[in-house]
Amino acid sequence: MTSSNVLCAYDGSFCAGLLDSLCAVSVDAQDSLLIAFDAEYPEPLRGVRPTAGAFGVALVLAPRKSARTVARIDVELTDAPATQLASPELEALRLGNPTARALPLLEALAAMRARTVVLDYLDDLRLRVDVVPADVPNAPMPQ
Repeated sequence: MTSSNVLCAYDGSFCAGLLDSLCAVSVDAQDSLLIAFDAEYPEPLRGVRPTAGAFGVALVLAPRKSARTVARIDVELTDAPATQLASPELEALRLGNPTARALPLLEALAAMRARTVVLDYLDDLRLRVDVVPADVPNAPMPQ
């Protein structure tokens, strides 16, 4: 059995979970499974924060590269604007569901090329995520 954490940070929950998982990876040299999910909230929360549909994401983060590694990610806090998606439907989902704030990161991972995305986190703070595919040895971080 390994430990688990449950985090709730309103609209910033995905980034809070990502930062928590990356701490386990970096500090404790442990693999971490990040699972985030949001569905339509029950009342009275729905009246305060309506949620567009259901959305879930899971990422396995590890301290060492393996044969199954997809990419390396590095993060830092920023005040830069969040990355918007080209698809109007996906952008509406990103804005309407807190977990869907992960969509720019998922898009970067699927593209399999070095890329930087900025994820919504707190009202005045976002999370910059640099993604470098695992098959690019010693690649510099994207700017």
